[in-house]
Amino acid sequence: MSTSIYHKSVLFVLLGALCLSFLGIADRNMTANGPQIAMVRSIGQMAFFGILFFGSKTKPVKAELKSLSGRGWLAIFLMALSGFFLIMALQYTYVANAVFIISLTPLIAASLAWIFLKERISRSTAIAMIIAIIGVGLIFGTNLNPAGITGMAFAIFMTIAYASVIVLMRVLPDANVILMSALSGFLTFVLMLPLIGDFDITTKDWIICLSLGVFQVGLGTVLVMSGAKHVPSAQVSILALLEVVLSPIWVWVFANEIPPLLTLLGGSVVLLGVIYQALNGTENSRTETTKV
Repeated sequence: MSTSIYHKSVLFVLLGALCLSFLGIADRNMTANGPQIAMVRSIGQMAFFGILFFGSKTKPVKAELKSLSGRGWLAIFLMALSGFFLIMALQYTYVANAVFIISLTPLIAASLAWIFLKERISRSTAIAMIIAIIGVGLIFGTNLNPAGITGMAFAIFMTIAYASVIVLMRVLPDANVILMSALSGFLTFVLMLPLIGDFDITTKDWIICLSLGVFQVGLGTVLVMSGAKHVPSAQVSILALLEVVLSPIWVWVFANEIPPLLTLLGGSVVLLGVIYQALNGTENSRTETTKV
């Protein structure tokens, strides 16, 4: 692989993380409730991935749908849940609290892979988990009220759901991720209908939510996936942390949401654990490549 392709791929991952980082500040500029945001965002998501799917499909739609196994449909369901849980987390707690907790996703995925796929947890991953758990403990200490605990619980649910998707994709190497993302948007729309309360959503909120579906979820995901094809997974984990860093900055600067000092301290500890695990993953990959 040429250096130019690698650098371009790194740029794609960073731009994707940038797109993904705008959910928090968008949430702070809307009056819609969580289910309403999730429902309208899913329309933009369906449109983006639907157009992408029909523009690039090589097999009939019926054949594509048939190729989705039970595990594929489970992954789609969990993708829908993870998006909803993240939006609900932002409704109840600081953006910084939510995104620092969801940065645990790679470590939770490693734990689930150990449980269900019998993949060995390396010493570096175990150490990273301990570090990250300490960080999450500090974050939980910043928002110990009913709303804060609810928000952080939603963030944990989101982390577990999306980590499960990552593990499921390991056993679905030929899955059409574009189709699955479109179906996840459709499923989110259906699931939110009984929860939204009413359709009294302002024009401004419709525009923001649809833009989130197209640019935040759609373009952000595609950019990260495109870049990840030519960048080692461990490095992608580190580069994607740009989303975690930028999300609290946007609401700090543009919404005057200043996270508690303990949140920043705990978040820094969590990021330290994730980066430690990713760096060691990079070193392990290099060692294995050298042995080959």
